[in-house]
Amino acid sequence: MPLQPLRRVNLAHDISAQLSQAIVAGDFPAGAVLSEPMLAKRLGVSRAPVREALIELETRGMVEFDERGRSRVPSLTHDDLVDILGIRIALEPRAASLAARRADPLAFVDLEHNLEAMRAAQTPTELARLDTAFHSAVVRASGSRRLHLCWNVVEHQVDLWLAQMQSRVDALCYQLRDTTVAAHAAMFETIRSGDPLRAEDLARKHLTDWLDVLPVAPVV
Repeated sequence: MPLQPLRRVNLAHDISAQLSQAIVAGDFPAGAVLSEPMLAKRLGVSRAPVREALIELETRGMVEFDERGRSRVPSLTHDDLVDILGIRIALEPRAASLAARRADPLAFVDLEHNLEAMRAAQTPTELARLDTAFHSAVVRASGSRRLHLCWNVVEHQVDLWLAQMQSRVDALCYQLRDTTVAAHAAMFETIRSGDPLRAEDLARKHLTDWLDVLPVAPVV
């Protein structure tokens, strides 16, 4: 009976996708308990695929289990934020450099559309989603399969990172949006110009600038 296991796997994946979106949107904020019975009831499914989905999200760094097996949304500390940022600094400048060498016209269209949407963003959640999407597009434009595989591992933690960072600064949404758009626009124009060294430098500066605004206390 091969179809039943396949349906369960797909169901668990669909649940993990919904939960991931809800966590990034702030429906389940930092520290929120993710009760399997509650989630199963709200989603209209049994607990088994919910458990599988939570385990999948744990591998992405978006859920953590305690010693009793209960799950919750992680509360990222300053050290967590710095660690994620360090991984991004290792990956993304290289991706920007390769994109400046290899990106095709379709990649430029995707990046331009992202910038237009970001200029119109009205909330920190929307801005965070578009921010991650921009960096994902740069990684895709690099044409490096290995870089893309590495990015896939960290991308969901970047989502969580941005969501928890920007949830603290609702009042600064427009300032954050303008600063982020300006940095992304400069990266885009440099990648489109075909200057790999400049693209790499801008990508690194864009990320290291976050060090000046990271909270010292846990993000809650």
